[in-house]
Amino acid sequence: MGVIVAIATHKGGVGKTTTAANLAAGLARSSKGKKYLVVDADPQANLTATLFPHERRDYKGQTTMAHVLGGTAILDEAIVETSTKNLDLIPSHIDLFEQESYIQGTPRALLGLDAAFRQSALLNNYEMIIIDCPPNLGTFMSNALYAANYVIVPVAAGDKYALDGLRSLQNKVQQVNVVKTERKTELLGYLLTRCDMRTNVAKTIVKTMRDTFGDQVFSTIIRENTEFGKAIMVNKTIFQQELRASGAEDYAGLASEVVSRVVKAGKKRDLLEAQVATASEAPSAEVGVSE
Repeated sequence: MGVIVAIATHKGGVGKTTTAANLAAGLARSSKGKKYLVVDADPQANLTATLFPHERRDYKGQTTMAHVLGGTAILDEAIVETSTKNLDLIPSHIDLFEQESYIQGTPRALLGLDAAFRQSALLNNYEMIIIDCPPNLGTFMSNALYAANYVIVPVAAGDKYALDGLRSLQNKVQQVNVVKTERKTELLGYLLTRCDMRTNVAKTIVKTMRDTFGDQVFSTIIRENTEFGKAIMVNKTIFQQELRASGAEDYAGLASEVVSRVVKAGKKRDLLEAQVATASEAPSAEVGVSE
């Protein structure tokens, strides 16, 4: 069964959508036939603009996340093949903004996306599902975090305020986990983005993050690269824009590290569950009665 990974931060300009698009593309490129899905849960739909097939730029009539979270369609009906082999997309649309007010105060405000996954066969069809969250702590991020097995948090090393707000996001994950009745959402790692190691700001933030969070920070960093801007302008992934760019190398490395971390986390979880099961099955010692 496939795992779900949310890309989440409520700070803008940190490369969240860039990470969702290029991590998904990097996974698909090295997939060896396995399929991946990326879900655009952001009403701004920037991820959709990047990955939606270029020959179908007008997606009028396309089923999107607005229909899914609005309860008028299922996820399977929204799937679109991207121009990257083995990578599919569930697009978003600006109409998703309107759904937020409708689902507030209903179970769908938290459970909508998780319920949509349970009603479909997608988890059996894809090795991994990447969700691009909106840059806020609202309804759609809550939906994504509740549905996800893991969360990746991008942190921009080029921003001296990069560490501000990490606590708020951590609290949001904890709040979601309080009401999750099954497996909790785990941190897969903090991802350092927009790293220009020639600057003191980047050097300081990278060191602070590694000193503070240790192995919770991905070994891979995403270096600042002008090719990202060029790729965004023409709605391409970094792999489609310039395969030799440092950004392509970085996201290929991140894809490999994400797979390794998911496998490691899965093995650790299986071991803990086995230990709990063994402990619960062990017979209790009988206490003898002295005569």
